[in-house]
Amino acid sequence: MPYLLLLLFVAYPIAEIITIVLLAKAIGTFWVVLWLIAAFFSGLLMLRHHKLAVGAALFGDLRSGRLSIHSLFAVARYYIAAVLLLLPGILGDVVALVLLLPWGRLAKNKADPAGPFSAPGAQGDVIDGEYRQVKPDMDRLQG
Repeated sequence: MPYLLLLLFVAYPIAEIITIVLLAKAIGTFWVVLWLIAAFFSGLLMLRHHKLAVGAALFGDLRSGRLSIHSLFAVARYYIAAVLLLLPGILGDVVALVLLLPWGRLAKNKADPAGPFSAPGAQGDVIDGEYRQVKPDMDRLQG
């Protein structure tokens, strides 16, 4: 097992270097460097701006009792994709883009026609609620 990990840590950078060189020969060095810079800044922005949203989503799931292994995997997939985009390499970027695909959301949205932001008992376009009409005090508005 340790030899397998050592092989992985040696083979992955070599495969990334070979991929970068072959792609640079095929489409040009400028485009490959531009791709690597854009991927780096995309990963950086993903890590920077997603912290509070992930915390709020997980806390909301926990509070509503919907915290599941799928929501934790969605967070882990996002952070792994961001780190892979930070690392220079084409193979890691492709894996990151595959990780960012909405794997579980499509099946969940088909199963729940009301959508992901509905209340547990809500169905369709009907929202139960109460209202009252408040008439403004005309003396306060005029003077």
